[in-house]
Amino acid sequence: MALGLGLLTVLELYPLHGFNGWDLSPPALWPVLATAAIAPLAWRRRHPLAALGTQVVAETATVLLFHHLGFSGFVLTGLLIGAYSAGAHSENRAWSLALALSAGILPDVGYSLTRWMGGLPGSYAVIPFTAWLIGHAVRAQRRQVAGLRERALRLERERDATARAAVAEERARIARELHDVVAHAVSVMVVQTEAARRMLRRRPDEAEAALRTVSSTGSEALSELQHLLGVLAGDVNQAALEPAPGLGDLDALVERVRAAGLLVAVHLDGELRPLPRGLDLTAYRIVQEALTNVLKHAGTSRATVCLRFDGDCLGIEVTDTGRGVSGSNGTGRGLVGMRERVAAYGGELQAGPRPEGGYTVRARLPLEVAG
Repeated sequence: MALGLGLLTVLELYPLHGFNGWDLSPPALWPVLATAAIAPLAWRRRHPLAALGTQVVAETATVLLFHHLGFSGFVLTGLLIGAYSAGAHSENRAWSLALALSAGILPDVGYSLTRWMGGLPGSYAVIPFTAWLIGHAVRAQRRQVAGLRERALRLERERDATARAAVAEERARIARELHDVVAHAVSVMVVQTEAARRMLRRRPDEAEAALRTVSSTGSEALSELQHLLGVLAGDVNQAALEPAPGLGDLDALVERVRAAGLLVAVHLDGELRPLPRGLDLTAYRIVQEALTNVLKHAGTSRATVCLRFDGDCLGIEVTDTGRGVSGSNGTGRGLVGMRERVAAYGGELQAGPRPEGGYTVRARLPLEVAG
């Protein structure tokens, strides 16, 4: 910028012989003062106060020595750029404002002492003061934008930390529930094995039935253990001793939701099959969480639950006709929990607003563990 203004100053002065033809060509010493007024723009960002102060001294010296405000309009433009830079880049607002006012007052007063222009001395200070105000406003806007960006980054970090905490908490809860399922299966195996041992000689048929129960229960427990190993449980408190719910408890869940004011229609597509305890619990929790989200956030009184047993997978779909907002207003724990549960069984989860209005939660759970 400094070099460009210097070249424009040379092109303006020498062909035109003075500022707008008023005066003759400037004195020989004036190029030194013009350089002193323009060159400081090269460091106007790093040292804005020093740059503007040098410009004020050079412009005032020009007035006192040659009785002229400036032989070039580009020199005066450089002075305004210096005032703007002081407002935009200086940390010291008081000093930058004082120098900006001095850029208009000192040369104007010195000029008034040599030539009477009919104006009020110092009135031209409004021009560099306006340039300083513009620079100060730009600086304030930049600081505000930087603050907003920093706040957005901080919120993003906090959101990620909250999401990680929600994942850890949900995994701990899943681990507790799967632990109950496995513990129950092992208990059943112990009881059935003891019964088979006692009946082995007297009632071999009943002993064989008990051993078949042990075999199927052991296979189911082994499958649940494979899922349990993939869940980071951490240190958790002792789980509740009540049995974990499943799809068999869906009617009771629907009745409770209806009592809260939400009309729920349940549709079953295909033949209902017995499921492993962990998978049954996962399906129940997905329906429970989706209906809870409808109650909290959807703003509607109707919802539909569809269970679809199709080949080797179980499809779960919960839809509503509400506002079409997410089922987690803020922390995202609802969807996080459902995604973790579905991922623990190698399934898929989709959630989002419907084109015709409302919201849909759709899960697909493989049933290989049921075999």
